[in-house]
Amino acid sequence: MDRGEFLSILRESLEGLIPMDEVEKNILFYDNYFDESGKPDRDVIAELGDPRLIARTIIDAYKASKGPMADYYTEQARSEYSREHSGQYSGSADQGNNRYSGRHMAWYERAVGWIVVLFVAIIFFVLAVAVVGVFVGYVLPVILLIVLIKILADHFRR
Repeated sequence: MDRGEFLSILRESLEGLIPMDEVEKNILFYDNYFDESGKPDRDVIAELGDPRLIARTIIDAYKASKGPMADYYTEQARSEYSREHSGQYSGSADQGNNRYSGRHMAWYERAVGWIVVLFVAIIFFVLAVAVVGVFVGYVLPVILLIVLIKILADHFRR
């Protein structure tokens, strides 16, 4: 295997699973790694290992960085990949539809973003109420009991 084949396998393993700009960033990173290593391509490939395993790691790391939105971004990458490979990016035949779907997706992304924010806010509210409830239900009575015992102890010492 040479550098070109390594990068080609890496690209094929990433395309359709993460956005194309992320694919390009990773291909550029590994291409630069070959250049900067100062070693023969064969040695670098032996050092790096299987490009498919590297791709799997990149995909997993990308999904982990996106959290609950990972499936959405993966689906968006698949859609982007299929449009690119079906020729929709190359001509203007479907330009109008792409613009509409872009506006539609922007609206969808904002809506999903607000839903996530709302969900997180509700979770924080519930946790705050639970903490206050625990404090009022368990900690406050214990503190009051200790203060009462201290007051009574001080009273009987006199």
